[in-house]
Amino acid sequence: MEGSCNCKSVQFSSSYEIRAIVNCHCNLCRKMNGSAFSSYVVVAEEGFILKSGVLKAVQVSENASKSFCDNCGTPIYNQNPKLAGLKILYLGSIDNAPNLKPAINIYCESQLQWVNQIATLPNFEQGVV
Repeated sequence: MEGSCNCKSVQFSSSYEIRAIVNCHCNLCRKMNGSAFSSYVVVAEEGFILKSGVLKAVQVSENASKSFCDNCGTPIYNQNPKLAGLKILYLGSIDNAPNLKPAINIYCESQLQWVNQIATLPNFEQGVV
């Protein structure tokens, strides 16, 4: 699996199989990513290889740190000591993300009420705003 940031200065790969693909609806993920929920690909830390670029890490809570491209700010992964040995990669940083599909939603007690109706909204090939 290959991945990169928006400016392509950060390039990475993971040589280990995917442990899980999840949508997280917790308040922390929503706040730190500015989105309704976050989608993650969970892999073993030992298989993660940073090929190029510089990552900056920020401690976002007692149990979570977020690493992102030092140049463009694209989030690359989170880590949590409660999930030792794992990297929680942002689905959007994976180059073949269209082929990946979340299998589970977590922290649904925090889920925004309208998320389940996304599929019923009008769809446009390109932005209309």
